[in-house]
Order: sequence, then C-alpha cells, then structure tokens
Amino acid sequence: MAYTADMGSAANRHFVDGCKLQDESRLDNAAYHFGLAAECAVKHQLQRHGVLTDHSAYWKHWPDLRPLVLDALSGRSAAPLRGLMQRDNYLQHWSIEMRYAATGTVSPAQTVRWRAHADEAMGLML
Repeated sequence: MAYTADMGSAANRHFVDGCKLQDESRLDNAAYHFGLAAECAVKHQLQRHGVLTDHSAYWKHWPDLRPLVLDALSGRSAAPLRGLMQRDNYLQHWSIEMRYAATGTVSPAQTVRWRAHADEAMGLML
C-alpha cells in the first residue's frame, strides 16, 4: 500500500501520542514522538512556504534537517520558522536513532524540553 505524506496530520498525531506517553511516564517513546512531531510540523511549514515536496528536506531527520530548512526558506513570512531553526538549542541532542536506545535513556528534563520545542513548531502550523 502506498502512503501519501501529510506532514500536518502526522505532526498532530505524533504530538498527541507523545503527550499520552509522557502522561504514562514512558519518556523515551514520548520524547521520540515529540521530535517527530516537531520535524513534521517544520516540513508542513516548508510546504506552506512553497518548498516543493521533492526537496531533500522532506526526507531528512534532525539534525540533518536543520541546514536544509534554512537553505530552503526565503521571504519575510518564513521569519518565524527560520528563527526557530536558527536556535542552537532547538531539538538539541534529539536524533531519529534514539528509537533504538535502551529504556531510561531520556531524562524527564529532555522530554519536557522536546515537548516544548514540538509545541513551538506546532504553533507555527496555526
């Protein structure tokens, strides 16, 4: 079955799942979903700013995604997303490879921080 990418829908789904997992103290998976929610929200924003879905940014993960997003963005309307991507601490230490990490690897503070980062990216979708 072929799947159609819907970055906005995926962002919402991953954020909700992350919140539920955090409520259950399943921090490793919650943090993973918050990072995915942030990535999908950023990619959704790229589409809104006219970046075509065949751009390499759509299929990269953090931290490789960051410079591609910055290179793809232009114009005044992209300033909020560009500002988010320019922050050195945004999604700092989050990586797609964390899905293989041992349980207990992610700290409560990291989970809270990545949830806040995902929330910021989700807010740009409004």
